[in-house]
Amino acid sequence: MLRQSTGAHAPQKIKILITGKLHDVALDHLRNPPAELTLSLPTDLAYFPDCSREVLLKEVADADVLISRSETDVDKEVLSAGRQLSVVARAAVGYGNIDVDAATEAGVLVLNTPGKNTNSAAELTLGLLLSVIRNIPRAHSSTAAGGWNRHEFTGTELLEKTIGIVGLGNVGHRVAKFCRSFDMRVLAYDPYISEDVFRRHGAERRATLEELLAECDILTVHTPLNKETKGMVGEIELRKMKKGAIVLNAARGGIINEKALVKLLNENYIAGAGLDTFDNEPKPLIELVSHKNVVVTPHIGASTHEAQFRIGHTVAVQTLKALRGEIVDTPVNLPHVSVLGTEFSRRFAVLAEKLGRIAAQICDFNPRELKLLVAADVRPEELQLLKLSAVKGFVSPSSDEYVSYVNAERLLNRRGLNLNIEFASPDATSVRRNGLELHVEGAAAHEKTTVGAVLFGNEHPRLCSINDFLFEIEPEGEMLVVQNHDRPGVIGDLGSFLARNNINIAEFELSRNRRGGMAMSLIRIDGALDPELVIGMRKLPNVIGVKMVGGL
Repeated sequence: MLRQSTGAHAPQKIKILITGKLHDVALDHLRNPPAELTLSLPTDLAYFPDCSREVLLKEVADADVLISRSETDVDKEVLSAGRQLSVVARAAVGYGNIDVDAATEAGVLVLNTPGKNTNSAAELTLGLLLSVIRNIPRAHSSTAAGGWNRHEFTGTELLEKTIGIVGLGNVGHRVAKFCRSFDMRVLAYDPYISEDVFRRHGAERRATLEELLAECDILTVHTPLNKETKGMVGEIELRKMKKGAIVLNAARGGIINEKALVKLLNENYIAGAGLDTFDNEPKPLIELVSHKNVVVTPHIGASTHEAQFRIGHTVAVQTLKALRGEIVDTPVNLPHVSVLGTEFSRRFAVLAEKLGRIAAQICDFNPRELKLLVAADVRPEELQLLKLSAVKGFVSPSSDEYVSYVNAERLLNRRGLNLNIEFASPDATSVRRNGLELHVEGAAAHEKTTVGAVLFGNEHPRLCSINDFLFEIEPEGEMLVVQNHDRPGVIGDLGSFLARNNINIAEFELSRNRRGGMAMSLIRIDGALDPELVIGMRKLPNVIGVKMVGGL
């Protein structure tokens, strides 16, 4: 639906500004909408793929719609300049380039086109794999240059090989399907989905990355790039694989440590790699891309005619639906709908989202059931807001899509999970008055994580419990969750370790279940801790586990 014009005259055309290259099907639909999507006014397309910032700010001033790709930063300045904007459409899945909060505040609908390049990315993964194990690029180059070296390029088969898939989401499960058709054994590691999803996609679940690495002949990663996954496959992890293994990355650059990969390729410990994404694009590490046992492509996972057709068709149709005032299929925000109720319910919703984030980042098993207990005077209709907030928090740390109140529940359901919510009496449960408690359970009886929080005086949020350990700490910023044996010297070791690595402690809380038993420390720190330092903390005396919790 178009926003009201601020000018003296009503608009004669709907201006659609396009700043990324789109398939012709999108341009045709937007210029001449099909009968079922006709508009009250004709459209005027301003097609400026890969335009400069100066052109963007000039053209957006009188635009009703902005359709972007990754090259365009849709920030507050652009949204302020686009006084008539009613729709920002992203011709892709992610929206790191769009300030969604600013768009919502301005009353601008943001929509995207998820799932349209899934098959293309999965097929490229298999193409890279076949190219590596059969030496196809080198054999081609040799033959094209006049050679005929049949014995130099002897490869291996996929039959009965074991592939380990990290991340069994949209692309990962397609890769699993393709690999089964090659009669391969498929293993997968994904701590954020239920066991039913593994069974549905014919993948054997492995509880840890280490277990997966020890068994697989081929490793492929299909996760988003975030604090948890950045550098998750480094030299230590690569050496846990079989000698002669293959490594693939068609997901995001940075998940695999490129320098470590080069080192092990040079040692012939890793036999080969197939890569479509890199740390530094468009100028990746030259030692990696030029290695004789590496096959590389320039981030073309979505670069197929079919994927671009699907993306173009979808973004055009959804944009036209939005302009007609209809409900779009994949909204990112809901700028015209207020669901936040009272100030108290808003604060409570923020607390529920933080509980979800904490639970997702400390849970070390595959969840099967989620339950949120509420002990507060909120209206029954506000429970849905609390539910969506907790789900949004739980899904966000591990999602490669922007997670909002609109799509959070759908993303959770895709993982084979639901969240139940119910009122709880403080007198009959462990939930404190004006408190929340999020329970996550796995398939085994011992797989349980409980996180509790309270809103003191209706305005001061405090994290008050993790499992059997009690706290009173503000859930804000970055936090370390450390479990250890209750013995002398642990606090000093933790503080000294952080000091040596220039990490300042903002708040430190210790709780124990009994004297000489188990203890847990919550340490709020100024800034996130690198994965290598988290690994280092786990090696300290009496430390059992360390989890980095961020984004609070």
